[in-house]
Amino acid sequence: MFGYFTAVLPHFLAYFGAALLLAAAFLALYIQLTPHREMALIRAGNSAAAIQLTGTFLGFALPVAVVIGNSVSIPDMLLWGAVALVVQLLVFVIIARLLFRGISARIEDGCAASGIFVGGMGLGIGVLQAACMVP
Repeated sequence: MFGYFTAVLPHFLAYFGAALLLAAAFLALYIQLTPHREMALIRAGNSAAAIQLTGTFLGFALPVAVVIGNSVSIPDMLLWGAVALVVQLLVFVIIARLLFRGISARIEDGCAASGIFVGGMGLGIGVLQAACMVP
């Protein structure tokens, strides 16, 4: 058993490291895309921003987790992870620019309903993505 563990540990570390890089890239891009500053708002105790960012991140992480379990290589995982990243960015753009233009300001104001809506939509789309990414 220990031999198996030491044989697959590098594989785990490679995938986990790649997933962490994807997650960091997603968060950096998402935070730059949104007009409000999530981290500053969260530090100030804004629950709406925390809910929104957490839901959206889970909506990204779920399809990436499914892809990791089904990919044939790290480049394959990175490619599909990039698809998940782009889809989550588009979810916010569609919500904030087409459906509810003032939602970012409402999140800044601490409107929990707005944070729940954006985070929930991101999570829901992530669930759908994850299902579609299974061969």
